Amino acid sequence: MSVYKSKRGESSVQFIETARQLEAHTFACCMKAPKRYERFLTGRIMELSSEVHDRVRAANNIWPTNRHEAQLRRDELMRANNALQNLSPKLQLLYDSILQNPEGYGWIHKAMQRWGDLICEEAKLIAAVKKNDRQRYKDLPE
Repeated sequence: MSVYKSKRGESSVQFIETARQLEAHTFACCMKAPKRYERFLTGRIMELSSEVHDRVRAANNIWPTNRHEAQLRRDELMRANNALQNLSPKLQLLYDSILQNPEGYGWIHKAMQRWGDLICEEAKLIAAVKKNDRQRYKDLPE
């Protein structure tokens, strides 16, 4: 049974889907980027976006039954957020490098806008998950 689009809400695991979209977008853009950037820049950008996706999936696979497990889940979410925040300066470096010789790279402006949107959305979703977890797991045993 389907739900009308106007009545749909945000999924509780939207942070995983957004991380997947970020990784897919990064892969597509890194394949378009100049090959000479791969070793030093686009490879690192791809690693960071993959790390975000991997970490949020790992956090989602932890079902806390005690405070230690809840802290492990929170640690994974913090590592995902750290990778997400480290992605921005690398993307700025890629953008600046491509703008030095922009012929044939007109796609970069829209790509950067999409990256920015995905990074902002993912950061908000991770923060919301951490906030919800704090409330949900506050009464767990030691």
